[in-house]
Amino acid sequence: MGRLKVGISALIGLGVITGVPSAWAFARSARRIRTLSDVPETEVGLVLGAGIRWDGTPSLILQGRLNVAKELYDAGKIKRIIVSGSPESRGFSEPVVMRYHLLSHGVPADAIVLDESGVDTWRSCRRAAGEFGLRELTVISSQFHLRRAVAMCRRLGVDAHGVGHDAAADRRLERVAARGVRREFLATVKAFWYSR
Repeated sequence: MGRLKVGISALIGLGVITGVPSAWAFARSARRIRTLSDVPETEVGLVLGAGIRWDGTPSLILQGRLNVAKELYDAGKIKRIIVSGSPESRGFSEPVVMRYHLLSHGVPADAIVLDESGVDTWRSCRRAAGEFGLRELTVISSQFHLRRAVAMCRRLGVDAHGVGHDAAADRRLERVAARGVRREFLATVKAFWYSR
């Protein structure tokens, strides 16, 4: 009987440890995951990094995020774009590569701001709230990542909405999107318990 109680207690504990973070991310991002047509206008869009290829170009998933940022900029939904990522990704600065991609697609240089401290979502959000002093922004990422990213920015006092690239709709990215969904579960647990 004692072992049964211990087992039940362990299951309940595990449920709390893993279930509460998912509920937190869902609640904090409720009605804040938007589309190009219905997202509120903000001064700044924050594009979260997603890797550089060996040839120094953005990964396909990062290209998708950058394309969403350009669409938001062209539609007048954002006026500036912060590109946030690692200063060292396969020998390249991720934000510099992101900036070049946006420039080559017609976004003016004075509308792009580099953040090379964004080695993870928490640091990107923390820098946006701290060093950049933002109180509202539009988070631009992949759809599977948006709930956690919006929740983390809001934890830091930023009124954030999110617009995502639908990686799962691109056949080339189906596996990446599926891995991203699985990864998000553990990343959300970590974000809730450790990013404070």
